[in-house]
Amino acid sequence: MKHTKWRERIIHRNDISTRITHLTNGDSAEEAFKNLTSILTDKKVKGGLGYVNGNIPVVCLQESPLSSIAENLLYEKYLREENNSNLYRYRAFGLRFTKIFIYRRGGRPVIYGDVAEMKKILPEEEYWRIVDMKLNDLDNVVDWSHEREWRIRRELNFEYNNTEIIVPTRKYYKELISYCEENNRMDILKGINGIITLDSVFC
Repeated sequence: MKHTKWRERIIHRNDISTRITHLTNGDSAEEAFKNLTSILTDKKVKGGLGYVNGNIPVVCLQESPLSSIAENLLYEKYLREENNSNLYRYRAFGLRFTKIFIYRRGGRPVIYGDVAEMKKILPEEEYWRIVDMKLNDLDNVVDWSHEREWRIRRELNFEYNNTEIIVPTRKYYKELISYCEENNRMDILKGINGIITLDSVFC
């Protein structure tokens, strides 16, 4: 199938996307914003080991439409409130890339399944691809498949024309503009493919 036909098929669906999203984190929204600007300055997303099987750091992304990304963030908020927790797995700051760009850099969908079972099948150097799923015990269901996660080993390097920027609100849209103006980084704004405020998608 030619790329044009493949893309035409996907853009008319609302359950999948031609884009893949990486969301940043931080102890506060301001820190998550600072992490985003650091990624943009370096043109690099560094991998981590949080929630990862094996010892290879990975960059985590979600293959979901923007509406689903927003729903996932709302679900994370629900979990924090239900568990009386301040733990954030990610925040509404990030970057979007085309699926083809991520695939060509070694990004692949994770494999959802029982970790112990998957480790019997996969070699140790592929453990980074496993995300736990357990549906047998109805009192302890483990299922993160709504994230449709992809991963890249170690790090993701990019150019500005490879990405779009996600921020949660107009406030941070303005902060990003100000950051670029005050730090003489207008090359970021000129190079990227756009800025998306998530509250315009889900409010």
